[in-house]
Amino acid sequence: MNILVTGSAGMIGGYVVKGLLEKGHIVIGVDRIAKDISLQGLTQIILDLSSKEAIMQLFDDKKIDRVIHLAALAHTKGVADTSWEAFKKVNVDCAENLFEACAKHNVPVLFISTVDAIGMVKGLITPSTKLNPISNYGKSKAMAEGRLKEICKVWNIYRFSPVYTEDVKRDIQKRYYLKYPDWAYLIGGGQQFEVLSVRKAVASMVDWVDKDVDNTIHIIKDDELLDSAKVIAEERAEGRAKHVIRIPRWMVVCGYYCIKLVFGKSNKTYLVFKALWPFRTAESSNV
Repeated sequence: MNILVTGSAGMIGGYVVKGLLEKGHIVIGVDRIAKDISLQGLTQIILDLSSKEAIMQLFDDKKIDRVIHLAALAHTKGVADTSWEAFKKVNVDCAENLFEACAKHNVPVLFISTVDAIGMVKGLITPSTKLNPISNYGKSKAMAEGRLKEICKVWNIYRFSPVYTEDVKRDIQKRYYLKYPDWAYLIGGGQQFEVLSVRKAVASMVDWVDKDVDNTIHIIKDDELLDSAKVIAEERAEGRAKHVIRIPRWMVVCGYYCIKLVFGKSNKTYLVFKALWPFRTAESSNV
């Protein structure tokens, strides 16, 4: 098939492109920046998704069988504008332009969302759990999910747990590092978190290409939980995590409620909330 992948130059996008090519698919990689990649079966397109006309023209010019929409504003490190407007422009407005092109040409789309769209929710989580996003990232992704359902007839949504590679672990290190690589922390005896290896993330997207598209939402995560106490022990054995701050759970709980009184449901309280009550999701289900 001819697969359009947005965000193809990103950390996950590069792996997805290679995975699709290995399966024999033709890939049209779309990104705002050029990347020096020369792979047989890959066509690189430099395109700003804020241009609805450019996207429509791309769909008119190219035969596209399926779309994997990865492009997003997620990490704020090195980003000058982290306002709600910036997140909405990239994660909602640009996504709408792509969704409208998919709808016009009747092309199935896989939208890569995040568990952050779920937000501050306790207890067992399923794809049908009511969303309560707190961060600008989570809010924008939740809004884009809604627009996808309104615009497109054929779609799937994959909500990714925090993704890591062997080399890039910034999304999971915040669960056990105060300052990498020397200062780690443990709440109580340690916490267990749902995370997602890039290998499994890529496999889920590559497999989607050969599946029936059934308008369902799925939570994608590793089979095993990340155990912060075990990980810190492994880090120490390799010469990192030289200092481990051990914080009683009751102290963090008290701190959480004090912060919540001052800031309400904000990004500050959300970070502590996730540390105290990590996501526990059920098997993927249809919604």
